Amino acid sequence: MANRVLVASLTAPLALTACHSSDDLPSDPPKTVEKVASEGFTSPTDAVASLDGREFYFAAYDLEKQPALFRTASSAGATAEKLAAGDPLESPLGLVLSCDGKTLYVADIGGEAGAVLSIATSGGAISDLAVTGIVRPGGLAMGPDCKTLFATGRTDEGMAALFKISTAGGAATPVWMGEPLMSPTGLHVDADGVAWVMDHRAVGAHGEGVLFAIPQDGSAATEVISDLRMGTFGGVSLTAGGGVAVMPTIDADGHGQLTSVEIESGMMQQLAAPELIDPAGLRTARGAGVFAVVDSEGGAIYRAE
Repeated sequence: MANRVLVASLTAPLALTACHSSDDLPSDPPKTVEKVASEGFTSPTDAVASLDGREFYFAAYDLEKQPALFRTASSAGATAEKLAAGDPLESPLGLVLSCDGKTLYVADIGGEAGAVLSIATSGGAISDLAVTGIVRPGGLAMGPDCKTLFATGRTDEGMAALFKISTAGGAATPVWMGEPLMSPTGLHVDADGVAWVMDHRAVGAHGEGVLFAIPQDGSAATEVISDLRMGTFGGVSLTAGGGVAVMPTIDADGHGQLTSVEIESGMMQQLAAPELIDPAGLRTARGAGVFAVVDSEGGAIYRAE
């Protein structure tokens, strides 16, 4: 995969919208990957960086095999601190922070329907947002209005879909339902409201594993790049300044890497990260060129920048 050229297939109107970027924030893809924490937990699924990138929050299982949420400094050799464990957590998968960095939102696929939860980043009790109309939510992202969550999951009828949800909870509203979405997981929503959705099972022009772009009006689900070998959870995040999508993937030899795609041109770069066994969730800091990266099978959290 490292030697392939995959061309973005955005339509012109979406490309103009999706290329929004901020000159005040970094837009370059990461150039280094460093292990941050690997003790006190197993099987992490997703992680999110604090606004300044100095802390990471992640979902994993504690040493008692309970589903849990953790916090760690983003520097090498950091110690993971448990924020919460056990009920109501069952299978936490997708994470995103509020725009002020004070609340961590959690998509949990466990149980009959799953749940969307929240907890203060300082710790404390977990709240259930009592979201209806979505089954088994997987990925989470924050909308540009800072009041709307976006989530991947399924409708009550089992159809793969992208939803939007108020941060106060309540009914989930479908943005897109059905094909070409098949099994969407990780997503990122940019400053223009475009949702960038990873899908393990969708088949695109170059093969299975697709990154889609869906505008906030739900007018299209456009293939951006395909033939992506994703880990257990399909992570994606645009750089803090926008314009470049970054995804943890696996190369043709089975080694971890970070794949970066410049949205406007379709130019792709690969950053080798062979220490990643099963790269999964990934999320940038809102105000820094720092990414939290999960190695699910390797049981570790990494910092990319």
